[in-house]
Amino acid sequence: MQDWKKVFSSSQLAASSMVMGILNENEIPAKTLNKQDSSYVFLGEVEVYVPSDMFEKAQALISTIQINSVES
Repeated sequence: MQDWKKVFSSSQLAASSMVMGILNENEIPAKTLNKQDSSYVFLGEVEVYVPSDMFEKAQALISTIQINSVES
């Protein structure tokens, strides 16, 4: 994923998937990279990446989302 930047990270797959879906709905290409341990899912993070040129737009959009309700 060269020229892509990490814009979000969570230990919960659902939160990262939700962010990726919202970014895609707003025409910002997004991909997830699951770095969770396959045996111990509570270890590791699921990261969301966007193209470098859309990083600021993605950050602004993510800041408007209430993600805490998903991660609680």
